[in-house]
Amino acid sequence: MWSPNLAGGGQPEKLSALRVTPNMFPLLGVEPLLGRVVSQSSPEPAELVLSHALWKRRFGGDPGVLGQSIRLNGEPFTIVGVMPPEFKFAPFWATRTEAWAGLDLRPRAANRKGSSLRVFARLRPDVSLQQAQAEIATVTSRLEQQFPGTNRGITVTPLNEKVVGDTRPALLVLFGAVGFVLLIACANVAHMLLARAAARRKEIAIRTALGARRTRLVRQFLTESAILSLLGGGLGLVLAIWGIRALPALSPGNIPRIETIALDSNVLLFVVSVSLLTGLLFGIVPALQSSPASPGESLKEGGRSGGGAASQGRLRTLMVGSEFAMALVLLVGAGLMIRSLVALYAVDPGFNPRNVISMTVSVAGTQESAPERRAAFYRQVIENVRTVSGVQSVSAINHLPLAGDNWGLPFLVEGRPVPPPAEMPGATYRVVLPGYFSTVQLPLLRGRDISATDDLSATPVVIINEEFANRFWPSGDPIGKRITFDELNSETKWWTVIGVVRNAKTAEWTAPPEPEVYVPLLQAASYLENPSPAFAYITLVARTSGNPANLTGTIKGRIWSLEPAVPVSEVTTMEQVVGVATAQPRFYMVLMSVFAAVALALAAIGIYGVMTYAVSLRTQELGVRIALGASRGDILRLIIVQGMRTALVGGAVGLIAAILLTRAMTSILYGVRPTDVLTFALVPLGLGAVALLACYIPAARAAAIDPMTALRSE
Repeated sequence: MWSPNLAGGGQPEKLSALRVTPNMFPLLGVEPLLGRVVSQSSPEPAELVLSHALWKRRFGGDPGVLGQSIRLNGEPFTIVGVMPPEFKFAPFWATRTEAWAGLDLRPRAANRKGSSLRVFARLRPDVSLQQAQAEIATVTSRLEQQFPGTNRGITVTPLNEKVVGDTRPALLVLFGAVGFVLLIACANVAHMLLARAAARRKEIAIRTALGARRTRLVRQFLTESAILSLLGGGLGLVLAIWGIRALPALSPGNIPRIETIALDSNVLLFVVSVSLLTGLLFGIVPALQSSPASPGESLKEGGRSGGGAASQGRLRTLMVGSEFAMALVLLVGAGLMIRSLVALYAVDPGFNPRNVISMTVSVAGTQESAPERRAAFYRQVIENVRTVSGVQSVSAINHLPLAGDNWGLPFLVEGRPVPPPAEMPGATYRVVLPGYFSTVQLPLLRGRDISATDDLSATPVVIINEEFANRFWPSGDPIGKRITFDELNSETKWWTVIGVVRNAKTAEWTAPPEPEVYVPLLQAASYLENPSPAFAYITLVARTSGNPANLTGTIKGRIWSLEPAVPVSEVTTMEQVVGVATAQPRFYMVLMSVFAAVALALAAIGIYGVMTYAVSLRTQELGVRIALGASRGDILRLIIVQGMRTALVGGAVGLIAAILLTRAMTSILYGVRPTDVLTFALVPLGLGAVALLACYIPAARAAAIDPMTALRSE
């Protein structure tokens, strides 16, 4: 990753960029929108390819941008191409890339310890992934023997897996949820078609007696079912258009390529196919039921009573039960996601994110990047921002927890044997200015904090986290112990542990703590003297007394008053950082909850409709029961027991299915098991309450029937 500063033509800006070899874009099969891609790796003449977003934002989409010269970190680059708007580089740390320049591999040839390169390759059609992995393993094993500790753990990973990432299980779960909702909706339509067919049973019998063939009648009913299904599919497309527009706003931002989701010819073909298929599948049974083999029997049965045949009653009961089973599975899934989200919010990040704002200040390419000026400039930035009204405290760190890079460095503990290269311990490496821990309210558990006197002229000191202390000094006091990040020789630089801080979330919200070290920035020669842009910036953090976003402009102004050419970028609050860290499970929870709510509503409508229709078929029977002395409670109990029996059977089947199917959610849950007892207890109770209400309404109407009116009905 390359983070150069772009100056000229507006406010200074820190870019996310990459250096690539000339064959990268041809390998990916991507053509530029304008111009060409980089043609050489040598640094001179320096060529640059722009992303479409940067071209639009910085150059107004000017086609004449090709051949123009711009300065990145003070060095000239010639713009040779612009990439198309849909091009997104490989979806990991490089997704924000807005510029590409040539990569010169010569300076890296002598350094085998670097791990900052990613290698891409396109396999021949006759080579499998397993064959490629086996060949890479052979090559790296030979290199490992020749250069121990520098070629471990190299794997071949399909780029498609990087695109999908860890979202595949969640997307499959959501796809299953959509399927369940579709089946429940289809079951409701089948109920309606059965009721309609029952009402027309006498009509169909007459038509059959007059010579209509059964195949023609079945074809008519299937046609009606298909038309109804296609109309529903059309309405679904309209709702899908609205939903797609709302999806990016709900998305956490790390769902790959979510902005490219659109309705195209493939989606249209899929919707038409599914609509026709479901129309035929769920219309065939009502069609067959409505075309009796013996029209004479249907004419004798009478209009409505025929509709209450035992076979149709059993079919309706089966459909209602299946609806409740599927609704329960979806509700259990949504319940598990809600429980998981509650567990995520209960995670302690180690620091207090409330009212903390951060922004990156880069000195690369400016006069403040000179080694003799950096430390003084950083001190001036801190002092200027501290005087802003509303700022309680201010400090800086190299990479913001949860939102920045995580650099890992191997280290050695003084007085302990040097382990083999493959077993060398490592820790997350942070550099901080004085006051960082108090600003983010990361508690210091032992020892002292970093002070302004901890500079290059003082004894090197370091602060470690709890995990580091517990892992390497489990029964002793780490204060005063020493570690080094160098190889052991006469010039080894030893760092003395002066404090222990609480574990803080670093890379992932749900990841367990890892050893972490905090080095005083004023003692980190690399951050004060290294000319590389990778070391020429700090991430400012400030705690405010109110909404930190309101102070963004003022803080930027105080920094630019010192040096107008310094880019101030990546402005965010720590609460936003925490929100992004938990956004993906929250997004899945919202979608699962929506699907579950729709399923619950459809299931309730289904049982209500079936019970209402069943009561209408039994009007005369209920009238007779009331005339013979049955009380209102007896009628209520009769109808409710009949409906609840179906719901209970469906619920039992749903519980078994949920126990089996929710195991697929293991990878997207946190702090809750797929068989969580509380969820599996509360969801059936809630669903049972809905079923009881859906049964009670038609039962109450049945209990209020006037027996004389009921006896006169057909």
